[in-house]
Amino acid sequence: MTPPEPKPRPAPEPEAAPALTPQEAAIAGLSASIAGGAPDDVARLAEAAIERGASAAAVYETALQSYLFVGFPRAIEALFAVRAALSPRGGIPAQAAPRDLDGWERSGRALCRSVYGSNFERLLDVMRSLSPDLADWMILEGYGKTLSRAGLAPLTREYAVVAILTTTRMWRQLRSHAIGAVNLGGTRAGVRETIVLCSPWAGGDAVAEALGVTGLD
Repeated sequence: MTPPEPKPRPAPEPEAAPALTPQEAAIAGLSASIAGGAPDDVARLAEAAIERGASAAAVYETALQSYLFVGFPRAIEALFAVRAALSPRGGIPAQAAPRDLDGWERSGRALCRSVYGSNFERLLDVMRSLSPDLADWMILEGYGKTLSRAGLAPLTREYAVVAILTTTRMWRQLRSHAIGAVNLGGTRAGVRETIVLCSPWAGGDAVAEALGVTGLD
C-alpha cells in the first residue's frame, strides 16, 4: 500500500513592514529614554538616531521639546546627554530663535487644530474651564513656540510625544495624542509601534496599559 504523500506545509506569513520609518522609531525611542531619565541611553540613542538618518536638528528638537512634558530639569539633562552627538555636527543653534508672539499664536492654533481635529474647540473649552492661563500657554508656548518649530516634522514630533506620554503614564493625554498622530498623517500601527518601543523605560505593565487605553491591544 502506497503511503499518502505528505501535505505541503503552508508558506510562512510574511512579516509586516514596520509602520515607523527608521528615523521616526529612533526619535520616538530617544524621546522615551528622555522621559525615563536615562542619560546614558539618551546619549546612545542620539548617536543611533543620527546613524539612522535623523538630522542633528531633529535630535536637538526632540530634547528641547521634552521640557513641555517632563520639565526643565529633565530637558536640561537630556541636552547635556545629546551634546556629544550634536556638537561636531552643528546641531546646537548659535542663538535662540527670535520671539514672535503673534506668529506663535497663529502657528499654535493651526497645529493644535490639526492634531485635535473636530475636538479642537472642545479642547479649548475644557482647558479654559481648568485654567484660562494654561489654555493660553498651551497654544502660545506649547503648540506655537515649541511644537511648531522647524527641524522636526509634525508627525515625528507627535510620535515622540506619544512616547513621552506612555513612559510617564499620562493616559488622558496619550489617548488624545494617539488620535493626533493619525490626524497628522500617521497610522494606528505607527502609534502601536511607538508605544511598544517604550518598554525599556516605561516597563511592560505601562506599555500594556497604554495599548489598552488607546484601543491598540
